[in-house]
Amino acid sequence: MSRQLSVKSFFKRPNSCDIVNKGEKRGIDAEEDEGQTDKNDQSPLPTTTVTGQPQQSGSRELRREYRVQWEQEFTWLRRKRKICCDICRKAKMSNGFVRGCTTMQKSALTDHKSSQSHNEALRVVNQSVAMSKHVEKSQAACNEALKTQFKVVLHMANTNTPSHQYPDLIHLLQSAGCPNLNSAHTYTHHDTVSQMEEAIAMTITNAVDDRIANSRYVGIIVDETTNITVEKMLITYLTLQHGGDPETVFIGNHTIPSATAECITAKIKNVLSGRGVTMDRVVGLGSDGANVMVGRKAGVAQHLRENNCPYLINIHCGAHRRALAARDASNAVRDVSAYVTTINNIYTYYKNSPIRTNRLNKLQNEMEAHDLLSLKQPSATRWLSLERAVKGIRANWVSLVMELEEEENSRNCPIAKGGEEDVNISHIQPVVNMTLASLEDLMNEPGTAETEFNKELQDSKFCGITLTQADAEKFSVLRTEYIAELTKSIRKRFPLEHVGLIADLDTVLNASRYPGTDSALKNYGLDALERVCVYYGTQRGAAVPLVQKERALQDFLAVKRVLAGSGRPTFRESCKHLITSFGEMFPDYKTLAEVALVIPVSSVAAERGFSMQNNIKTVARSRLSEAKTQNLMTIASASVTLDSFDYAQASTQFKSMRTRRKPSADVVKAVTDVSLQALVKMEEARTEGNFHEVVKICRECLEKQDPVFEDTNLHLLRVLSTASEVWSLPSQHHQRQRVSAAHDDGYTKLYHPNNAQLGMATMRAGVTHWHAGLIEAAHGLICRAYGILMITHGPHHPITKDLE
Repeated sequence: MSRQLSVKSFFKRPNSCDIVNKGEKRGIDAEEDEGQTDKNDQSPLPTTTVTGQPQQSGSRELRREYRVQWEQEFTWLRRKRKICCDICRKAKMSNGFVRGCTTMQKSALTDHKSSQSHNEALRVVNQSVAMSKHVEKSQAACNEALKTQFKVVLHMANTNTPSHQYPDLIHLLQSAGCPNLNSAHTYTHHDTVSQMEEAIAMTITNAVDDRIANSRYVGIIVDETTNITVEKMLITYLTLQHGGDPETVFIGNHTIPSATAECITAKIKNVLSGRGVTMDRVVGLGSDGANVMVGRKAGVAQHLRENNCPYLINIHCGAHRRALAARDASNAVRDVSAYVTTINNIYTYYKNSPIRTNRLNKLQNEMEAHDLLSLKQPSATRWLSLERAVKGIRANWVSLVMELEEEENSRNCPIAKGGEEDVNISHIQPVVNMTLASLEDLMNEPGTAETEFNKELQDSKFCGITLTQADAEKFSVLRTEYIAELTKSIRKRFPLEHVGLIADLDTVLNASRYPGTDSALKNYGLDALERVCVYYGTQRGAAVPLVQKERALQDFLAVKRVLAGSGRPTFRESCKHLITSFGEMFPDYKTLAEVALVIPVSSVAAERGFSMQNNIKTVARSRLSEAKTQNLMTIASASVTLDSFDYAQASTQFKSMRTRRKPSADVVKAVTDVSLQALVKMEEARTEGNFHEVVKICRECLEKQDPVFEDTNLHLLRVLSTASEVWSLPSQHHQRQRVSAAHDDGYTKLYHPNNAQLGMATMRAGVTHWHAGLIEAAHGLICRAYGILMITHGPHHPITKDLE
């Protein structure tokens, strides 16, 4: 309770401004003091009521009411139990309106509005709002610049552009006036490309992992090969389905110590575990049919069955088997084998001599024929390579015969003298049957190629070469023999027992094969369903059966009628209907459809993956690490375009990677000590005139500083300054330009715009750019340096005069 100083003060009503100022001086304690005064001071005050009538002595004091109209004039006003100033609270000021004021008078609000504390809070809040807008604008510009750089890196990954060309591409965009790129928002570190590639690959991988998680069952496609650096690699793809739509996705390309079944199985389990795939979800294995993959006793498929994959079906790629059947038939017929050898000799004959190839080109041009079609080499390990090789020989037949005859006559040359991925299980057996039927037709009548040959054959001459009756008879015998051998090889490579379960799944699920009458529909596919239920409905070890046999047999007729009533869809469409529309009604057939869609019937994806690997890791880029190669293959396999990629997610990944990789204090201290020692050694080498040693020390020091120091670190800037001075050879101008640019950027961020050291660094960067041939950029830097040095050194300084 405040002390009474006089009798007059007792009857004098306190001014509201005094109350507010008193509260502002007391700050946070205002509320407590007023509350204490209300409790202890029981003296009658001659206050007025809300109506303005004098209050009777001895009655309780009535406070004035809060008026909502005040909020229109005082926009900062907030009312809870007391009236508060929102601006002062945001500025964290110390006055009575921060914790709350109980004086419900407009004069108190007016006095607070004009008070120094409120005006200071208003200034702080306005500055904070302005700073927030500036930061938001700067962040938006930074995000746009980062998005542009991601587009550059994504384009480089899609076109197999080496990482060292990234600074040149960024400089090209800056020179072309790209509005989103400037030195403040552009990453120039040599590890930036790898980090952005990793962020892009992680974004793609996360999206793929989500689709994998949504597929109850998966199939795997694996194959092994050797890359350009003679490392044994295992490439892995997964087949999955999402909402009845099958998909094949790239999982990884990993180094393996050996190509044994145990090693491959261990790597498969490790890769699948890393992607969150349990082994009991794997129901199919697609491979090239090598013994190490499909061996009955010790193959990869058998090892996987013993490792919680009891219902796995291993498939020998149909494309491989067709190619092997054609090879077997060619080897069985001696004349066809000799023909393949002749084509191979012709290819080698011209490949190893640019002079011979040039003569063949000139001869083709003089005959005014089409351009020379490149010759191809037949290979048993390359599908359709023999067909392409034959087409090349056929297209260049006339010029080849004339050129080889000239070679034989003039040089006595002995060689001149001698010379699908979108497949499902419903396609295998029909394609095999169709192929065998086509071969049977070829036995009885000529095919398309033979018909065209007969049309061009005039007077027993073909392209100037006379054919005798003996040649025709020999061709007829050869043709019959080759077709017979090819038919035999196809039957051998596609035995019925190898595709039996797959054919049964096609019979059960493919509505397009159902009979047209209801009576025939009742008995259709019962034997096939019985075999399918025996395989998937029998418990194997600790694994739970995938289907219930009795329920599946009972629902089969209803399933057939439902699918037949849906327009007799194809195999894939039937599976989609069972998964999306009738899954709850027929759960066993939903499971069978999910399994059938993910069984891989071809290893085309793996072959394409190896081609993709060889396009990325070439002789010129043989030092690419496994992680970088896999990131590039992940990007290439996704086939993402510049317009469809999620750059926001990649930016988040990229920023989190940079935050996570912040070096520890011990690493910073160690690199700082190394930098100090390197600076001493560089100074000693410069004193002795051994500039090659200075360059060597600079490179070693920069390799250690780059991953640790920021671009404004003084030790890094000193090394960059020395490097920009000693890299003066003409062959090193571009290296010197990059170092000098990094040095200038560091000084720009570190010092005041009119700092003398910044001016000297900018001048050196301009001179370096000039020597590197970047005249326009050099002129801009020198002009900027001149403006700084005019302020710091004055117009009469020798350096300023030289720049002028």
